[in-house]
Amino acid sequence: MGLFSRSGSKLSGKTTLLLAADPGPALMDAARLYDPSVRPWHGRLVFCNGVLLFGPVPVTPRLEQEAGLPAGMTVAYYTAAALQGHRERRSDEAKHDDGDRLVHGLADRLGGTARYAGAPPDLALITSVYSKQDLPPQDVIEVLSPYGEDLRLEDRTEDSYSLSGKKIHFMVAYWSPRLYRESEAPPALGPLRAGRLHQWDLHAAFNRKDIARERVLQVGEAALALARRCDGAAVDEFGFPVSRPEDLLPR
Repeated sequence: MGLFSRSGSKLSGKTTLLLAADPGPALMDAARLYDPSVRPWHGRLVFCNGVLLFGPVPVTPRLEQEAGLPAGMTVAYYTAAALQGHRERRSDEAKHDDGDRLVHGLADRLGGTARYAGAPPDLALITSVYSKQDLPPQDVIEVLSPYGEDLRLEDRTEDSYSLSGKKIHFMVAYWSPRLYRESEAPPALGPLRAGRLHQWDLHAAFNRKDIARERVLQVGEAALALARRCDGAAVDEFGFPVSRPEDLLPR
């Protein structure tokens, strides 16, 4: 992406990623984690969920003053919502929420600062596992039994159920492929996203920064154990893939 100038008004009201130095190829590497199909196009990155990331915008002293940016930043990127075809169409609100989560994840990985258009996302630690393969509830209980006691099946319907138990620091919610919508699925799933997938959410109830390190790691270990059992993929609440438990630790 080439450098181009933007006024402070372009950053006003936009969720913005601020960096102290040009990240170079590291930006695209991090963006591909979020969406393997991301593509650059005329000064922006285009993500398959309808999020756009414009930049880099050089942060001059004038822009810093106009946009009220923190001192020490040299480059900025800001999000917007793309127009989409009918099949992929999502609400602008959903795309803005995804843009906030994308910027949060990029700031973590690139050592940057996120400035949000609205309130910053304060999401509970949720690690989702997606798979083409079904896994009966009893098999899920078997996989997760090392992480809790007396796991039990609750609220079962034709297309969903939940699991909870004693001495376990998360609950599990399952959603059948009949409830799956490709347009709402994380881009990080790549080609897997196109199928009708089973989904398990491991929900820890609190933001990861408010949970003890060992409990965060336990959620990661459990999610990855489940993903291995069903040959699936694990994704965090910001839409980034989880390949090791430490990926969930606050940066």
